[in-house]
Amino acid sequence: MYEQKVKKYLDEICPGAGFYCDSVTWTKEDNEWYLRAFIGKQDQSDMNVNDCATISRRLSKWLDQEDFIPEQYMLEVCSMGFKDHPGNDDLTAETEE
Repeated sequence: MYEQKVKKYLDEICPGAGFYCDSVTWTKEDNEWYLRAFIGKQDQSDMNVNDCATISRRLSKWLDQEDFIPEQYMLEVCSMGFKDHPGNDDLTAETEE
C-alpha cells in the first residue's frame, strides 16, 4: 500500500537527478517498521552515500508533507548493491521518521 505511492513519487523525481527507482519495500524487523527505497544511477555507475542522501532528503521532505504513514518507521534509501548484499552500511542513508 505505502510502497506504490512512494514508488510513484520516486519514479517522478529520480530521473531528473540521474537516478532510477528499482523498488520500494515496507517491512517490519524486530518490532521496527522500515520503508526502503532501492535506487541506482541511470548511467549504471557506482552509487555512494551522498547519492542516497540526495534522494533521501527529498523523499523525507515529501513524506513529511504528505503524512500518509501513521506508523513510526525508519526510512532507508539504498543503492542496488544493498539490495543484493544487505548489511553493508556504506550503501545506505538512513533517516528516522
